[in-house]
Amino acid sequence: MAELNIVEKVLALECVELLRNLKPEQLARIAAVASEVSLAPGKNVYEPGRPPAALFVIIEGAVELSRGGDVLAVARQNEVLGAWALFDDEPLAIDARTLEDTRLLRISREDFYDVLADNPEITQALFSTLVKRFRALVEQS
Repeated sequence: MAELNIVEKVLALECVELLRNLKPEQLARIAAVASEVSLAPGKNVYEPGRPPAALFVIIEGAVELSRGGDVLAVARQNEVLGAWALFDDEPLAIDARTLEDTRLLRISREDFYDVLADNPEITQALFSTLVKRFRALVEQS
């Protein structure tokens, strides 16, 4: 299968809630550092007890999220794994394993920080989104 081009990567990144407030040209900067990863069924995306080093967007396929053997959810196309991995390097308490052939976009924390360092307007938009999400959580309580 052909590698995604920059426009296809931008379209995939538009599905990421954390990145929704970004303009297409800002998403293109992030898409430029996103790499495509293909995994066979049964492969780990994340392992419990290991710090996540990247965010993943599922392009196609399915990833099962579990904790202690209990299935929590199954993530599919256009869903995101590890959005918080970009900001927190604490080990995860979950296992994320592919259920079928799966294609993902991978954005490493290091590459993401490089983009943020060079593009303060992206940082501002992301913080706005995070504050809105936090406010919504607090207001639900």
